[in-house]
Amino acid sequence: MSARQRGAGRRAYGAGFTRAAGAAVVAGALAVVLAVPAGASAAAGGDFTGLTGLAGVPADVPGLRGPVVTHPVQESFGYPAGEVCAFPSHADFPVSDLTTRTWTDAAGRPVFAVESGPLVMRVTNLATGKSVERDISGTGVITYPDPDSFILSGNDWSAGFHTGDHPHNQWIVAGPFMSVEISTAAGRSSRTLLALAGPYEDLCKTLA
Repeated sequence: MSARQRGAGRRAYGAGFTRAAGAAVVAGALAVVLAVPAGASAAAGGDFTGLTGLAGVPADVPGLRGPVVTHPVQESFGYPAGEVCAFPSHADFPVSDLTTRTWTDAAGRPVFAVESGPLVMRVTNLATGKSVERDISGTGVITYPDPDSFILSGNDWSAGFHTGDHPHNQWIVAGPFMSVEISTAAGRSSRTLLALAGPYEDLCKTLA
């Protein structure tokens, strides 16, 4: 899931996350989780029966509208030494074909989004030239608890945690499930790991 719409970012949250969904945090990038049930209405005021059965999808939002379907491009990004890993690093995406579906309230504010699609991330330690590829083609759900934060949850996605984040200085590639809150204050973003289940990898250790 990665990071580019304040809405909707995605899987490689890079700058943190990787999946282009939620926010531009990807510049890291981030990746995301649950699929929208087939047949969900895309018309404003349409029938959203079944959507509230998805984790994190709010129930009974007045004037719920959507989805608006977009195809964000997961852009490459890099970190200087010490920002996430001890070494300078770079991520690019040889495979990226993402689809984001975003629902809004009556005022047009995002309520939740779902992102999915093929996404392969190549990460390189620029000090040694060593690189690895990881398939982070999971599905993710993005929710918006307040105007200054969003939560990205899902399977098979990646998040870079910077100095000052919680945890800090790790580049996690999650398997079954990860949930991260991305908040912005005074123009700076921070990430807090809310949940991590099942096997995972820290690319800072893999590429050291």
